[in-house]
Amino acid sequence: MDLIAVDRTDGLEFKISVRGHEVACDMSEGDGGRDAGPSPAELLAGALGACIAMMVQGFCDRHGYNDGDVRVDLTLSLADQPKRVRDIVVDLELPSGVPEHQLEVVRRLAEKCLVHETLRDPPNVDIDIV
Repeated sequence: MDLIAVDRTDGLEFKISVRGHEVACDMSEGDGGRDAGPSPAELLAGALGACIAMMVQGFCDRHGYNDGDVRVDLTLSLADQPKRVRDIVVDLELPSGVPEHQLEVVRRLAEKCLVHETLRDPPNVDIDIV
């Protein structure tokens, strides 16, 4: 697995680097950032949406459902004590022509994406101070 590095850019803005790609991450102005990129929670939800979209788009491509593209819209809500993502609502839009009898297959496929499975059965996180 490739190293993912997170380095401070300015204020609360950080740059996430992996395999030569960079993504900005920041907090909203209301939360003390400069809004130079999505927040960590938004990136988490975005990773879920991208994972679902890639899995479902691949299914649609393999089965010839190509009258449009897969789109995923996500809404997240936060909880306190502890501060965390409480809910993520996923709205999955499919290309035209996906038959109704395939919708449950698509749902199961979306639920089996790596990020969804990770959220369902969270990994152990070992934080080492170096």
